[in-house]
Amino acid sequence: MKSLLPILAVLMFLSCNKDEECNTIRNKEEARGNFYFYFRARYYSNSQANSITGSGLNNEYVSGKVSEAVYNDYEIGDEYCFDI
Repeated sequence: MKSLLPILAVLMFLSCNKDEECNTIRNKEEARGNFYFYFRARYYSNSQANSITGSGLNNEYVSGKVSEAVYNDYEIGDEYCFDI
């Protein structure tokens, strides 16, 4: 029974993995007190496509809303990872 306990603990730990996605920040934008990162889309979805006027980005990019603290911690070109 004692030898079974460590095996169960390892299995429980491995089953709790969170899926994470990482993307390179292509642009940052603040709009009306909200903070956004823009990434190149890995898939094409009409519901998340963006047309960003004046920034050189088109509908090949998707955005993600972040907190002001996270926004300030990252620069354009940095890799940003988040749970999916």
